[in-house]
Amino acid sequence: MHQALLAATKSIYWEVYIFVDDAAGARFVDILCEKAKGGVEVKLILDRLGSFALSSLALARLTGAGVEVRWYNALYPEWRLGRWFGRIWRRNHRKVLIIDEEVAFVGGVNVSAEFGEWYDLYLRLTGRIVRPLVRGFARSYVRTGGERSKVRHLLHPKLTVGVDELRKKFNFIINSPLYGQQSSVQRLFRQGLAMAKESFNLLTPYYVPDRHFLDLISKARARGVKVNILLPVRTDYKLMEWIARAYYGLTHKAGANIYLLERMNHGKALTIDDKAGFVGSANFTPRSFFANEETGVYFNDDQMVGDLNAILDDWKEEAEPLEVERWSKRGWGSKFKEWLGKKFEKYV
Repeated sequence: MHQALLAATKSIYWEVYIFVDDAAGARFVDILCEKAKGGVEVKLILDRLGSFALSSLALARLTGAGVEVRWYNALYPEWRLGRWFGRIWRRNHRKVLIIDEEVAFVGGVNVSAEFGEWYDLYLRLTGRIVRPLVRGFARSYVRTGGERSKVRHLLHPKLTVGVDELRKKFNFIINSPLYGQQSSVQRLFRQGLAMAKESFNLLTPYYVPDRHFLDLISKARARGVKVNILLPVRTDYKLMEWIARAYYGLTHKAGANIYLLERMNHGKALTIDDKAGFVGSANFTPRSFFANEETGVYFNDDQMVGDLNAILDDWKEEAEPLEVERWSKRGWGSKFKEWLGKKFEKYV
């Protein structure tokens, strides 16, 4: 990301949930200011809650250098509390960096030194295929108060030769609760599991399955599909850890193998057989499905799927499989935390 930003000559468009000017973020602030002063168009869309810790000094430096910063769902109150709460509940959880409309990074990576020891995944794309991401950024820019005239050329790009061929291998999942549509991310997870013939691998930091997904696991297992779910054994939020543990037994009973990673893994990905893969920003939770702005890339390029499966296989080797017999003997304290966590599962 540093290298790509330093190479920018035309534009930098960045939509990110957490951006903090600490030891990790300060370097990005320096690069963005340098590029903006050099004539590069730099636009940032930050989530007001996720990037709350961005300092006023860094913000002043960015805007003073010519960087346009837009905020998603500012925290100012409204006299209609119901509407205010509904708006605050929706967050922009996307992590998309686009450089010169030719290079794009998509995945789960936020900008903060706090996450320096975590595992994570980012997908780097180059060329004409990034156009849907450019258009998605422009739409977010307008929704956050940006002038449509400044991004009209991004909203209605000229079609180029070969785009139809690329679309056969790539499908961009742009999930937005503002569109009033069914969750495209949840549909992808469900359809992927339903169509799997040999294997289904799911990587997620937070795991809140519903009854339908557990039923799909059971049906897949009956077809002989190996269903593997990779989770961190400890997360940055204890509540999310308790909720996930509440579903260990049911998930295993349905027929899935659970692999527990010692290190926090913030990646969000899946693979279906050796045929298709997905990398994005969406967690396996109701918030990501129904309340957050999310983005991801679904692809059926053989080499990319092979690369992603190799990464997941490495993490499976590093992880500890869930020992069901030992897990069933856990204490009442653990069971109480799981029970308590499930009381909040629809809100996370």
